[in-house]
Amino acid sequence: MPNFRGYCFPFVTLAPKTTEDLPQELGRIVNEEAAKFGLKYAMVVNTHNSIDEVVDTEEHLAELQVAASKCLQKTVEQTKKPFMIGGASVFPEEFSLKDGMGSGGITALVVEVENQKTAYVIIDGNNMVPGLREKIIGSLSSIGFGESEVFTTDTHAVSALITGGRGYHPVGEVMNHEVLIRYIIEAAKKAEATLETSKAGFLRFVVPQVRVIGEARLKSMTTLVDKGIQWAKKTLIPIFGLEGLFFILLLLLF
Repeated sequence: MPNFRGYCFPFVTLAPKTTEDLPQELGRIVNEEAAKFGLKYAMVVNTHNSIDEVVDTEEHLAELQVAASKCLQKTVEQTKKPFMIGGASVFPEEFSLKDGMGSGGITALVVEVENQKTAYVIIDGNNMVPGLREKIIGSLSSIGFGESEVFTTDTHAVSALITGGRGYHPVGEVMNHEVLIRYIIEAAKKAEATLETSKAGFLRFVVPQVRVIGEARLKSMTTLVDKGIQWAKKTLIPIFGLEGLFFILLLLLF
């Protein structure tokens, strides 16, 4: 958990367990804990770096709160020192949207404090297969990065491009892991080469009247699709048989 002038960035993962959308109240809870330790603000980051079976993240809320509190306490106890930051991106030609790689490619952010180098790797994809995070961290450790973390952007650009299952491939499901890690190492080394003395700043502002698709709207859309399928079963099967049902399912999916 980096701490820049009282502004900290807790990274949350349950890997190798599923790390998907986290409870919204986690951000509030962590900020309340941060205030107890005299920190100005905590921006909680969901790493989205492991997905297997569907889990209820609400079940892990208490343990995440305990872990966050311990990390916050440790970060305020550390001596503040100058730091350097470097960044770089690579764009693998081997991997497409159908493979689970978004157009943003792979970005590495390297932070160095004294002799400790940390790599933060961001992959433009929708989550990752279990175990891949640990492989990546191990490879980064072997080239001198003492602490590292891997994130995905949770992009939906890769979604609904394949049939069956989730409708997309998480990072590493159909990608060659060795090739992927080779690109990650390349990005990390390029980022390391750009290291320079840096300063941190923080700005918080509110954008009013922004409309988003919330949980209620998503549920209503899902219900609409389900009702459409039920209607199709009742109406088309007597008229067109199974061929008609198959056709309407294709229309709904694509």
